[in-house]
Amino acid sequence: MGQNKLSWENISTTTPIPELTVCPDHTQIFMFSAVTWNRHHIHYSKDAAVTEGLPDIVVQRALIGDFLTRLITDWIGDDAELRRLAWKVIRSALPGKDIVCRGKIREKTNLEDQKCLICEVTASGRNGEIIASGEATVVFT
Repeated sequence: MGQNKLSWENISTTTPIPELTVCPDHTQIFMFSAVTWNRHHIHYSKDAAVTEGLPDIVVQRALIGDFLTRLITDWIGDDAELRRLAWKVIRSALPGKDIVCRGKIREKTNLEDQKCLICEVTASGRNGEIIASGEATVVFT
C-alpha cells in the first residue's frame, strides 16, 4: 500500500509514482499459465519457445499487466481506485530478468463528476528497452 496518504488536492502532474521492480522466474511464469489456463507452450517449454525463435520461455502479456496494476495499486493504496488499465506489449520479457515498472501522471481532470488521474505506465528492462506501455485511469472516491 502507499506509504503516504494521497490527497486529490495535493497531487499534480509532477507527483512521483514510485517505481516497481520485479523479476519473474520460470516457476512464477509456469504457475501464472496454470492459474490462467494459458496453454501456449512458449510460457512453460523452453524447447517450444526456441522453436518459435525465442531465447527462452516468455512472460505472459497478462502477467506484465498484473505488474503494471501493482505499480499503481501499491502507490494509491486505499486512497483511490484503479478504474482502467490498458497496455500493449512491444517486446518479450524473459525469466530471470528485471522488469522495471514506471508511471507518471499525465493529466489531472474531472471526468463525469469524478476526480481522475490519467497516468502513463511502462514496463522496461534494466537496459531501458520498453517491454510494454499503456495508460491507467485512477479515480478518487
